[in-house]
Amino acid sequence: MSLFSWLRSKVTPVTPTFNARVSGFWQWYIEVAPRFLTTIENGRCASLTGETSRKVDEFFPGMSWVFGRGAGGHGHSFTLTGEGNLNRQLLTQQWLAQAPTLEGWTFHAARQPDRIKGHVIEMGGMRFDPKEIWVTTALNAERECLDLTVWHPLWEKIPDSQRTTITFLFLDEALGEYGTEWWVGRVDYGRDKLGEAFPLEELADHVDTAVRERGWKKFPPGQSLTLYRTKGRTIQDFPRADVLTQSTAVPGLFREFVGSMGELTDPLAGFGADYVYVSIDRAFFPAGEEVAALGRIEDAIERTLTLAASGRCIGGAMGSLRCYSDFLIFDGPRSLEIIRQTLRDFHVPAGTTIEFFAREKRAQRIIL
Repeated sequence: MSLFSWLRSKVTPVTPTFNARVSGFWQWYIEVAPRFLTTIENGRCASLTGETSRKVDEFFPGMSWVFGRGAGGHGHSFTLTGEGNLNRQLLTQQWLAQAPTLEGWTFHAARQPDRIKGHVIEMGGMRFDPKEIWVTTALNAERECLDLTVWHPLWEKIPDSQRTTITFLFLDEALGEYGTEWWVGRVDYGRDKLGEAFPLEELADHVDTAVRERGWKKFPPGQSLTLYRTKGRTIQDFPRADVLTQSTAVPGLFREFVGSMGELTDPLAGFGADYVYVSIDRAFFPAGEEVAALGRIEDAIERTLTLAASGRCIGGAMGSLRCYSDFLIFDGPRSLEIIRQTLRDFHVPAGTTIEFFAREKRAQRIIL
């Protein structure tokens, strides 16, 4: 083996950051957009499936996408969807924030509501029309949503998984990706109260009425905070074990991190983005003012990350021993340097760290 071949074999491939992936995707889409528009206008949309899927998998492995109608019925749209996975939904929001303005195109970071009347799903040789799927709703006041009972004459002939797939394909189409998460609670499959049922194709109107009459309000993924209180621990037998209160825009991240005792498998693997947190000795902050003082540091970091389109704050925590600020970063070393420099500007104490939530990247921690 030659020296150069040996060196190449020892080089670890660099994973592109999420921002680099987004940039690469948009460079490609700008090039193909006119051709894609003409192809779709000529009724040959299906011919673009293979090419588009390959590019999406290249930049955002495993994510789903769809073409659709453009805003106001003009032109066409391209949607990159996290399919209800909050980690991926936050990534598609970042992808959309970098979208160019292209003639004839609208872009979305989640599936949009659309008409399902006349749409039919065929599965296992059986045909499912939304006008033949019957829905009964029940008010769930506590969660501000509607619980559904869904029935079709063929339900008993197919597995539970297929009933669920068919139902949620129609729900996502009728209510949109966010709408399904916001307004649909429990879903059962049966004949309960069929006398009060109506066709699934009318569900969107029923949901709109319920939301309007009750003044329900929901927020896009990552735009609201959930507060947790725990007993905490005085012994750090796993990272952040001392947490007493946690405020987070990504509840699953906190629950899974604690549930795994810090051994969290990277939820953003393959995308070039990371969940990280800053850990600061609680004694650094004035007693009784820890939350406000930590908040000033978080705000400064988030402002700088936002200006660079490199990340965002997703929450923070108070522990008995340390204080924590959580971030989603999109630009790898560049994002980490922004956080590190801002911490230095606040003269945080020696021993302050920038940590990765993912156990696979724990060795990449930064110690100030």
